[in-house]
Amino acid sequence: MSVDHKTSQEIQEFIIRNAREHPTDIGRLTAEKFGLSRVAIVNRLGALVKAGLLVAEGKTKARRYTLRVLGGNKKVIQLGPELTEDQVWLREVKPYLLGVPSNVLDICAHGVTEMVNNVIDHSQSTTAAISVSRDAATIIITIRDYGVGIFHKIQQALNLSDPQHAILELAKGKLTTDQTKHTGEGIFFTARMFDEFSIASGTLLFIRIRRTDDWLFESEEVPKNGTEVTMKIATNASHTAKEIFDQYRAEFDQFGFSKTNIPLVLLKYEGEQLISRSQAKRLMARIDQFREVVLDFKGITSIGQAFADEVFRIYRREHPAVNISPVNMAPDVKGMIQRSLSGNPDDPLNEYLRGDMEKQKVM
Repeated sequence: MSVDHKTSQEIQEFIIRNAREHPTDIGRLTAEKFGLSRVAIVNRLGALVKAGLLVAEGKTKARRYTLRVLGGNKKVIQLGPELTEDQVWLREVKPYLLGVPSNVLDICAHGVTEMVNNVIDHSQSTTAAISVSRDAATIIITIRDYGVGIFHKIQQALNLSDPQHAILELAKGKLTTDQTKHTGEGIFFTARMFDEFSIASGTLLFIRIRRTDDWLFESEEVPKNGTEVTMKIATNASHTAKEIFDQYRAEFDQFGFSKTNIPLVLLKYEGEQLISRSQAKRLMARIDQFREVVLDFKGITSIGQAFADEVFRIYRREHPAVNISPVNMAPDVKGMIQRSLSGNPDDPLNEYLRGDMEKQKVM
């Protein structure tokens, strides 16, 4: 079959974006996707190998295709008063990202400078390890320090009973242990700019996946000293840093960071349901720093009456300037929120919930 130039580019892009997850069957997958013959696919894969974008290993049916590393750097740097985050970006990372689209380069610059600045100001580490790796599909940047550990430090600074609670505070944003030097926006925005963002420290691993908007936390058996941040982004990512900043500015606020989106799944322990007032109070701590608060109930099947009452009646009554919007509510969650508002039928949140129900009926 004849393949025009646009389709040829689409085929190449498809192979590059899927080779990592399908190293042994990428040929079959591509042939089914575009209706190509076996010979045509072999030629396509061979051309990408010749161009230096893929590596082929093995013969015939046992052949595997992997993405070739196009550039990278690993460096251990000494931390001291003379070091600045822009020096690290310009010397250790940017030279290995030549040819990357400007929007992706801007996001990488933001992530590196913000995370290195955190290491310099907060980690109490004497060294840091910086690595950058790039192939045709993905850029991976890792920054590791050997200091006090981010979750432990936040736990101490906020007097939290458990280091896991630090993950929830990071997701809220505007969290800093040194207000004279930081606004607490760095991790909040960086986690939302990259396709995948993770922090590992102690026995905790915190991950955000942009594609599915999932927030995950896991407990590792072997404690990790210090803090390791890993940032991944596709080389063809279309979003910009400005778009992410604008998304978290409230519509009526032209300047500043006034909106947050909180995934309630981070509030849960394994198998625990959100039922108590103490859980609600932990959720709403520091929320009065925002004007717009989106509570994302994705992954939450039910909540308790006390939890709902504390968040949607008591807190909103005591903080009328904070606009709270629940999203991704399961039927039982929505029903409990409506029950908490039953004593005030004129509450505007009732209208919002009714509108949300009508929207789901249409869908």
